[in-house]
Amino acid sequence: MNFDSYITSGTKTAFTVAVNQKLIKYNKFSLKKAAFTLAETLITLTIIGVIAALTIPSLISEYQKHTYVVGLKKAYSQLQNAMKMIPITQGCPSGDFDCAGWYYERYYDSDGHWVSDVTNIEGQEFNGTIGNKRTYLLSKQFKINKLCYTGSTDEICKKIKNNLSTAKGNYYYGGSSFITNDGMIISSVGNATYTYNIDVNGFKGPNKLGRDQFLFKITDHEDESSRGLPQGLVVPAGSKLNINVSYGGGESSYWKNNQKCTTENVNKGEYGGKYCAGRVLEEDAMNY
Repeated sequence: MNFDSYITSGTKTAFTVAVNQKLIKYNKFSLKKAAFTLAETLITLTIIGVIAALTIPSLISEYQKHTYVVGLKKAYSQLQNAMKMIPITQGCPSGDFDCAGWYYERYYDSDGHWVSDVTNIEGQEFNGTIGNKRTYLLSKQFKINKLCYTGSTDEICKKIKNNLSTAKGNYYYGGSSFITNDGMIISSVGNATYTYNIDVNGFKGPNKLGRDQFLFKITDHEDESSRGLPQGLVVPAGSKLNINVSYGGGESSYWKNNQKCTTENVNKGEYGGKYCAGRVLEEDAMNY
């Protein structure tokens, strides 16, 4: 047998088998070394769990804040458009809120007595209050599923009142309100019917000023004459524009000047949260 035949016949095959056996042993050894032990796996899972516990609540909080900001911007835009439309839908010239019946003066006689015909318009009862009339006019500019007048005993209306922030007793919410089809709750603030609270997520929590609830003021007659602001202007509470609003205005009405709308007073549900609408819209974020 020559050398080539020897290689071909047996030795080559034996050599190949030997090499393959070594490779198999090496692969088994490699696989064994690459695997994790139970202890290593448990340690890894524990670390992942700790990281998740630290980061997920923060992520959820930031997401919630983002939804509140989006809701506020949407509410502000819709409220602005609604106020522009009130005179038009009442058959009045654009911007003529006197004609539209928005202001008190239309419903008092020369002696200052209340004119009784305000209690009914288009078949709607208003309990003799201009606040109910204003909320009714405002609600006509939205698609709504519930309208509540002051003192209503309807269960949903009572739920709306209970849903509104009391801000540590510094604000009284006893006015008229309505629920839009997309779930926002818009309510007049007590008898101060130029101020409205908007709960951007409806009956969902946390029901706190500066989180899901925000205040807006509507300019009245005195603002046009003394401050140069137009009638029916929507002013976010705490904004720079709020300084020029004669009722409750002044430098302290700007959120930066009074050091309000902070993480602490908002989380506690304190009065300072009323200034947050202006801050959020100015910063385009909820940085507290």
